[in-house]
Amino acid sequence: MLEIENFSLSYGEGEPVLKDISLSLKAGECLVVTGESGSGKSSLIHAINGLAFHYHQGVGKGHIRFDGGNIETLPIYRIALQIASVFQNPKTHFFNVNTTLELLFYMENMGLDRAEMDRRMEDLLKIFPIEHLLGRNIFALSGGEKQILSVASCYLAGCKLIVMDEPSSNLDEASIAVLRKMLPMLKEKGIALLIAEHRLHYLTELMDRLIFLEAGKIDRAFSREEFLSLSEDELADMGLRSREKPVLRLPAWKNEGQLTVETLCCPFRRGEELKLSQVSFSFGKIYGIVGENGCGKSTLLRAMTGLEAPKKSRITLRGKPLSGRERISRSALVMQDVNSQLFTDSVEEELLLAWKGRCRREKTAGEMREKAAEEAAQREIETLLQALGLAECKERHPMSLSGGQKQRLALATCLLKDANFFYFDEPTSGMDRKNMLRIAALLKQQQREDRILFVVSHDTAFLQEVATECLDLETFRKRTAETHDRGNGSESKD
Repeated sequence: MLEIENFSLSYGEGEPVLKDISLSLKAGECLVVTGESGSGKSSLIHAINGLAFHYHQGVGKGHIRFDGGNIETLPIYRIALQIASVFQNPKTHFFNVNTTLELLFYMENMGLDRAEMDRRMEDLLKIFPIEHLLGRNIFALSGGEKQILSVASCYLAGCKLIVMDEPSSNLDEASIAVLRKMLPMLKEKGIALLIAEHRLHYLTELMDRLIFLEAGKIDRAFSREEFLSLSEDELADMGLRSREKPVLRLPAWKNEGQLTVETLCCPFRRGEELKLSQVSFSFGKIYGIVGENGCGKSTLLRAMTGLEAPKKSRITLRGKPLSGRERISRSALVMQDVNSQLFTDSVEEELLLAWKGRCRREKTAGEMREKAAEEAAQREIETLLQALGLAECKERHPMSLSGGQKQRLALATCLLKDANFFYFDEPTSGMDRKNMLRIAALLKQQQREDRILFVVSHDTAFLQEVATECLDLETFRKRTAETHDRGNGSESKD
């Protein structure tokens, strides 16, 4: 089915991003591709689905063939009829605003009749419990919900091969369980799967083989049995995450401190509202915020930063109200989609831009003072680049980085800001173990008595490393609603 022989891929005049890759994949097989962020996983997927040549202007050497056809010379629409893709950033996947129309879009483009479309949709819903996602505005979905929708649309396409780039990166445990249930059914239908992934625990029973990429080369290849025989220490030495499902064991959120959400009422999905009252946080702590996909975690961060300013809200600091404008000036945020936070033409310029923003706030004045400040900034930037493994990328354009490298860059620009409240929305989605630990260490260094750090994440291993307390937003919302309902009930009896 898929045959890759001595294949290398280059963009422009730079070093090849893939070097002498050879592998094969048969119908119904599952190949897992792993390796450090920036090792070439996404580039391999883009070569297989043709985007490297038809969209990114890449140049290949060697051969990539699918069912005998040369991927480099096949028109992109012909490739798309045979190979479906789940992208690392699900926003790039969609063409419609409505979720149901998005699912139908693929089948309409293939010219399927209504009866076949209905049959495939019925078949899909037997495998994927996604009825709650139908008929919704795609822009109102959480990152994890968008990812599930992407996988579902690929299934509907009826392709022989599905390539997936970090499909679990933004998923909660319930959604990963859905994915774990669905993938074996795809294999049983003879669909080949190539999955680039860092979270390996949900794939151990599914994979037939695993390859480990390093600097664009296949460093090691394993059968499933060989991979399962590796010790946890050997996995750690390779920078890989554990095969065991991580368990979160953190102190529960104590609901005390100087920053208080006295009341919050913010719309966030299908006419629902995120309602909170008397929620407090303490300086000097790192709070992990967890909960199922779509429960309002990202909405909470946007409201607390001031990016969303619902009328029915009151947030106070030591008892004094904080306006939306005041919260924005005191906050730094890394969004789930970091592409919208990168503006310049190089990694170094991106960090200098963040530093200049801090200087404007501090109102640095005087030529000697500015010169000393610039030298200090360069030292701080170099330290951040080294700490996040980006030193070799400082001349590169931010949009040329891998997904994980972009996340680390956005995190670095955030940490350069002089803020009291730091908000991180899935900062390690699609991150290998080595870089996950780098970020955890860096965030722990930011703990100060004049700062509060908030981390929204489904990455249990990361939260276990970095957080001091954990707020389960879904559980808290339900408990608040039950208390409110009981209160209303008792009043009506009186």
